Amino acid sequence: MDNQQEIFPIVDESGRVVGSATRGECHSGSKLLHPVVHLHVFRSAQGDACNSRNSKGEVYLQRRPDWKDIQPGKWDTAVGGHIDYGETPEEALQREVREELGITDFVPEFVDKYVFESKREKELVYVYRTTYDGEIRPSAEELDGGRFWTMQEIREAMGKGILTPNFESEFTRCFRKELGSKYALFFDIDGTLVSFKTHEIPSSTIFALTQAKANGHKVFIATGRPPLIITNLKAIEHLIDGYVTINGALCFVGEKEIRCKDIPKDDVQTVVQDAQKKSYGLIVIGERDVAVLDPKGEVDRIFRNELAVENLNLAKPLDLVLGQRILQLTAFFSTDYESELMKRIPSCTSGRWHPAFTDITAKGADKGEGIKAMAKYLGLDSQNTVAFGDGGNDTSMIKAAGIGVAMGNALESLKQEADYTTTSVDDDGVLNALRHFNLI
Repeated sequence: MDNQQEIFPIVDESGRVVGSATRGECHSGSKLLHPVVHLHVFRSAQGDACNSRNSKGEVYLQRRPDWKDIQPGKWDTAVGGHIDYGETPEEALQREVREELGITDFVPEFVDKYVFESKREKELVYVYRTTYDGEIRPSAEELDGGRFWTMQEIREAMGKGILTPNFESEFTRCFRKELGSKYALFFDIDGTLVSFKTHEIPSSTIFALTQAKANGHKVFIATGRPPLIITNLKAIEHLIDGYVTINGALCFVGEKEIRCKDIPKDDVQTVVQDAQKKSYGLIVIGERDVAVLDPKGEVDRIFRNELAVENLNLAKPLDLVLGQRILQLTAFFSTDYESELMKRIPSCTSGRWHPAFTDITAKGADKGEGIKAMAKYLGLDSQNTVAFGDGGNDTSMIKAAGIGVAMGNALESLKQEADYTTTSVDDDGVLNALRHFNLI
C-alpha cells in the first residue's frame, strides 16, 4: 500500500516549489499541483539503438498492481513516480527507473512538461523517453510485471479501459508520429495564419503546412469571414482540404456543403432595423451574397485599412441579400451595447474577435460546432483534431478540438482555455506548435 503520509512538494506550473503536502492530501481531490516524472522506454526496430524514432519500434508498459490507489490493474507508462521533496526531476527519474525497472545505464531525452488533471489529483508531469534494448527487471514489489507493446496493440487498446487515461492522453500528445495518427488541423485566418502587421502568411507557416500535408494531416480553415472575403490565402490554397466559414454557420469541402445554419428572420430584422435606426455599421452575410451598411465609414476603414479585406466592393443591395438565408450579422458597436442588443435576439450568439465589431450568428453556429460537423463528415475522432486561434470567436473551437492551440498574440482569455500557447503569428507560431506536438 502506498504511504499516504509521504511528503510531496507542491509547485506552481513553472515547477517552482511553493509548499508541501502528504500523498493523501494530494490525492484527495484537493488539486494541489505536485510534480511527477514519466519515462517511455522504446525498443528500437530490429534492435538498432540508433533508430530510436522508428515507428516500427515497440514501447514498454508496466501493469499497475491491484493495490494501487489510482488506476489499479491497468497498463501504464514504463516508469512513473512522484518527485520527492528536495529532489530534482532528473534525480527522481534516475531513482524511479532504478527502483521500478532495474535499469541504470539509460540515456533520457526530455520530451515535454504539462499539467495533468483528474477528479482526484493535479500533476505537473515531466515526460522523458529513452531507447533501451537491454534487460528489464520489473520490481515485484512496485509493479505487476510489464512487457513491450507494438504500436498496433496500443492503438487497439485505447479507449477500452485497458490503459490508464493518463497514458493514453500523454502518449497521444507526445508520440503521434510513432502512433501513425493523422490529424485534421483547423486554422483561424486573421492573427493566426495571416499577420495583422504584414497582412501576409509568414513563410514559416507555409513551410509548416506543406510539411503537415506531406505527413498525411488535413488542413482546414476556420474563420469568421464569409467565402466572399477569404482573399488572403492564395499562398496555401492548394493545401486546404475544406472550410469552416462564417464562424461555423457554413462549412464545406469542395462543392459539398457540410453544414449551413441560418439566423431566424425575426432576429435578422431586429438587428437590421436597429442598425438603420442607430446608424452603426453592419455587414449582412447571406448564403450567397453580402450587403454592407456603412453610414460612418467604419466598415470600410477597419476592413480595408486594418484587415486588408478585399471584395467588399462586390456587396449587393440589402433587399436582395435579405431574400436569402442570413448566416451572420457583423455589427460595429461597443461591447456594452452588444450585451444590450443580444437580450433582444435570444436565438443568437455573439463572437467578438475585434474591439470594433462582433459576429452574430444563430445559436449552435460557432467554430466549435463547425469542426465537430467536419470531423463527423470525415469519420474522424474529435480527439484527432487540432484548432489554432487568437480571438474570442476561437474559444468554442479551442474547447471542442482534441488539442486547442492559442497563438502568442492571442487574448489572455483564450490562452486560459487552450491546451498549449505557442509563439505569435509573426514569430513562427504555427511552425513551433506543429513541431511541439510532433506533427511535423
